[in-house]
Amino acid sequence: MLSVIIRQYRSKDYWDVLQIDKEAFSPSNAAYDVYIYLKYGSAIFVAEFNGKVVGYITIMDLGEKAKIMSIAVKKEFRRMGIGSKLIDEAIRWCILNDKKGLLLEVRASNIPAQKLYKKKGFKIIGIHPSYYSDGEDAYIMLLNLEEQ
Repeated sequence: MLSVIIRQYRSKDYWDVLQIDKEAFSPSNAAYDVYIYLKYGSAIFVAEFNGKVVGYITIMDLGEKAKIMSIAVKKEFRRMGIGSKLIDEAIRWCILNDKKGLLLEVRASNIPAQKLYKKKGFKIIGIHPSYYSDGEDAYIMLLNLEEQ
């Protein structure tokens, strides 16, 4: 297991988060994505390994619930438990902020992510047809924090 530190986002992390977002999602405008995370996100955490940001998670406060806006890990650091640690930090944040649930959307084809979320206790509660720009559906998943 890597010695990874999960900490709050700092402005100096911007370029690292931008590069990770580009690599993970190939958006048409990654800078706009990161702007949205910073403007509407209530919390952003990064995973740091050897002083380098290798992953991030953004959380939006929705009142009684919160939503994971985005989570991504650099390709060469995937499948090492970093995504799991980031989700644990999001869950901790939700509990500290008295949230009753944590929502997210995930591509219908992203089986590895779905397996991770299910392992953490998330359940599929719905579907957003054609949610992604390429027309792929998204599953809506919820972690009920009142059962934690």
